[in-house]
Amino acid sequence: MSDLVPIFPHILASLNFTTVILLIFGVRAVRRGERAIHKKFMLAVMLVAILFLIIYTLYHLEIGNAVFAGTGKVRWVYFTLLIAHILAAVIVLFIVPMTLARALRSNFTAHKALAKKALPLWMFVSISGLVVYIMAFHIWPVS
Repeated sequence: MSDLVPIFPHILASLNFTTVILLIFGVRAVRRGERAIHKKFMLAVMLVAILFLIIYTLYHLEIGNAVFAGTGKVRWVYFTLLIAHILAAVIVLFIVPMTLARALRSNFTAHKALAKKALPLWMFVSISGLVVYIMAFHIWPVS
């Protein structure tokens, strides 16, 4: 497995991008009243999230903390974004399963109320994850 570790950040970024797309289409479906399609998109995004967590955990167990090579003020920008990303990700880790549980119990009023909070947080986590990835692996990569 250690020969796969170098590609894990790229896979994780792809999963973040996939999450954004699935969330957009899932929200679009429910706004159109297409509950069955919405459910399919949201179950798909949950599978992507589970896969993301597995790969993320394996990656960080193998490499520890990633290194950021940027210098100067960009380090402040990067680490501020990273800290906000991590804090929001911890909240998402709890709020998303709670939102899913409410839907699976057909408690749609409570589901909708919590989903209105979960969606922007999850979008922020996925998009900020992509920005962190681009900064750390493409703009300021470790040589």
